[in-house]
Amino acid sequence: MFLTYAQSYACPECNGNLSITITNKDKYYLYEGEYYCSVCDCIFPVKGGISIFVRDLDKQKTHTARSFGYKWKKFAVIDHHYKKNFLDEIFPLDYRTFFKGKTVLDAGTGIGIPCYCIAEHGAKEVFAVDITESIRIAYENTKEFNNICVAQADIYKMPFKRNSFDVVVCVAVLQHLPNPWEAFDELLSFVKPGGTLILWVYANEGNNFVRFFVEPFRKSFTRKLPIQFVLGLSYFLGAIFQFLAQCVYKPMNKVNMMWLPLNNYIIYRTNFDYKMNTQMIFDQLLAPTSYLFSKEEIEQMFNRPTINLVTLRHHNSNSWTAIGNKAL
Repeated sequence: MFLTYAQSYACPECNGNLSITITNKDKYYLYEGEYYCSVCDCIFPVKGGISIFVRDLDKQKTHTARSFGYKWKKFAVIDHHYKKNFLDEIFPLDYRTFFKGKTVLDAGTGIGIPCYCIAEHGAKEVFAVDITESIRIAYENTKEFNNICVAQADIYKMPFKRNSFDVVVCVAVLQHLPNPWEAFDELLSFVKPGGTLILWVYANEGNNFVRFFVEPFRKSFTRKLPIQFVLGLSYFLGAIFQFLAQCVYKPMNKVNMMWLPLNNYIIYRTNFDYKMNTQMIFDQLLAPTSYLFSKEEIEQMFNRPTINLVTLRHHNSNSWTAIGNKAL
């Protein structure tokens, strides 16, 4: 962690100021130490350059953290496929110019894909958090940047002052949380007045195949299995998916036959390789919680005086990209 960012954190329990004791550093980086909150007497360690603010997770959060931490260890390298997928999810935002000079919170960074792309396109500072052990992978993947700082934290208890970010980005996270509406309120609270909140979530509309086949299969079968077995199953299903996408959906679309389930989404996935599509299937099958948001629910989330919904896009006809500006 960069020493200049060390004072940017606040207590996730009471939002009080933190003091820091440093035990290992060099000219630019803080490697070991601990934060202390004199208000609530909490201590948060810094280990290997990462500030750790996660404490006392309940059973569901622990399951989610373990599942997605395992997934990201198996798909840990940020490549052009990962970057394309993230940048497509935040379209029509012009990522080439939008982030320049801004302070950004990446809530739920995984292996660091969002913060990598955001830093790459000129953000002044990017603070990336994730509840899982994948934050170590994110740290390794992004240490070439001098404008990224990562921390392990719970999205419901993030270690920052309220109203402190120009932009808050939360992609592919809300649908896996036990209370996404509470999480939305938390995310919004960290956006500065006049700042921007960017979300991407699964959609209810256009996802009948997922609703009636994938979700029942996940709930009754795969989420109860050992993660290693689910990964093996995902590789098998990934091969079937790749064959259907390239050899059935793609040829049919060339002759304007577009009536198969999830047509737009599967045609989009033909842009990605077998590994990327296997990771997508693994993501669908391992989640302890997975929620599909209706258009009305997204509109209700943003229907408040403090934020104005400026973009709501049905991405690939099976997910929602929502972008809102916080009121001044």
